Amino acid sequence: MKRKRLIASLLAISLSAGFSLASCRGKNIVDENRNENRNEKVTMDKEQYLNIFLGAEPKSIDPSRSSDTYSSQVLSHITDGLTRIEQDESGDKIVPGIAEKWEVSEDGTKWTFFLRDAKWSDGNNITAKDFEYGIKRTLNPETGSNYAWLITPVIKNAAQYNKGEGSAEEVGVNAIDDKTLEINLESPIAYFLDLTYFKVMYPQRQDMVEKYGDAFGSEAEHMLSSGAFVLEQWVHDSEAVFKKNPSYWNAENIKLDTVRMKIVKDESAQMNTLFTGEADLGKVTKPEWKEKFDGTGDFDYSSVAQPTVVYEVFNQKSRYFKNNKIRKAFVVALDRAAINDTLYRGANDPAYAWIPPAVQIGGEDFRKKADNLPVKKLMEENKDPKALLIEGLKELGESENPADMSIVMLQSGTTSRSREFAEFEQQRLQEVLGVSVSIDYYEWAVFSDKIHKGEYDFASQGWMGDYNDPMTFLEMFTSTANVVPSGWVNEEYDKLIKDSTMTVDQEARFEMFKKAENILVYEDTVISPWIFRKSSTYTRKYVKNVMIPLFGNIDVTKAHTEGRGK
Repeated sequence: MKRKRLIASLLAISLSAGFSLASCRGKNIVDENRNENRNEKVTMDKEQYLNIFLGAEPKSIDPSRSSDTYSSQVLSHITDGLTRIEQDESGDKIVPGIAEKWEVSEDGTKWTFFLRDAKWSDGNNITAKDFEYGIKRTLNPETGSNYAWLITPVIKNAAQYNKGEGSAEEVGVNAIDDKTLEINLESPIAYFLDLTYFKVMYPQRQDMVEKYGDAFGSEAEHMLSSGAFVLEQWVHDSEAVFKKNPSYWNAENIKLDTVRMKIVKDESAQMNTLFTGEADLGKVTKPEWKEKFDGTGDFDYSSVAQPTVVYEVFNQKSRYFKNNKIRKAFVVALDRAAINDTLYRGANDPAYAWIPPAVQIGGEDFRKKADNLPVKKLMEENKDPKALLIEGLKELGESENPADMSIVMLQSGTTSRSREFAEFEQQRLQEVLGVSVSIDYYEWAVFSDKIHKGEYDFASQGWMGDYNDPMTFLEMFTSTANVVPSGWVNEEYDKLIKDSTMTVDQEARFEMFKKAENILVYEDTVISPWIFRKSSTYTRKYVKNVMIPLFGNIDVTKAHTEGRGK
């Protein structure tokens, strides 16, 4: 990503297909952009709408309490932050959002953001005070934000306030006036600008939060928009409908009138709606579906490495997984190549480390630069995972017969695809280790709740990075983050992550991250990475200019359709 110390005014997950037709009347619009294949102006469709889909019901769209990708996708349509993340031919880029420019002090610790004229969807001005309130509310320990950890080590005095040891007034976020926001950092932070488009730094209206209390973020009518669209309707477990926000600062350049986001949990249902034309775009994982879509000639196709890992986490407070050798045995027992070949038909990459290939540090691919694979090292050193398991059982004073070991795997999702994944692993572990594995399937909200309560032995889920820096994959496992509660604490790991925020020397940060990843996967074996995901997106040819950043959510602020129905 490109960065400058002074940015002047500039031009302003699991995504798949949605369905259900939206009808919006409009004029015949002429786009000045030329069609690539003919030297004539392009005529846009009279009805400008887009159908997409969401893989699960969001737990909450309260920006301070949102903790999953589903709520993030909803929020990204109705909220602009200080900045926005967009995509062009060179990749992801950060552009001005509600802040039209910003300055950074010589020592890199003070950022001053200058806001443009922007309004909430009810017509009131968006002010620097709204940003100050939103950030401090996220940090307020009474809010109980599961994402406050993202900014507690970054913003001055944020950690103390979040722990209940300081006041809001001491936090380094201050509205100088209605149009000027000053943020003071604990030290120069190499990735700070990457946080400014994220939900933990969204503006929030204090009067709305106080009016609805705990119900804020639970219904469409409880939300205001600072983004390109307003949430007109939210039918829980069914769909969310967005309408163009006439008060948006860049409304004149928003071409879509309606975005309909259908909540579809089953992958087969998603693929069928995309194939039949009830959906406009979607991510496709199975090769048989790819062949089907390729054969129609109706889709544009793109495939890129995602900053996403499918993995397992072990509960180190559970009966068996408090033992390191047992955890290692479970990591070594998995055949990641077989998972990729059987469940994905080779469409992704086996994960022999934690940080995926898409993540960069100092402009270089971290994975290539690191040149180490901690999972492969474990596999090379432990050719017999069952013997390693028995050693661990001995250390615990348990029965040395693996058949006496009974554990429960927690699986996110109840769809046939979720069951396919879980049962594949269940069979593998029982065959290789000789243990008894049962599976509990839960929808995301219940699954997440059980993880945070520590009510699991080991659990399978995925993680998609929030910004382009290894920190987004490593900070979540610090003892204060509480993102994936596993009962694990390592002071050396915590110090490495903390020290990496105190310098902008990317080579020094790289060495810290490399060591931290080794502790996480090889030494203490907190997690078991499975798969590095690749994103294969099929988009109907009549859909133009949808942006799908590697880091961030689907962005339709430049999208339109031309030739739908032809």
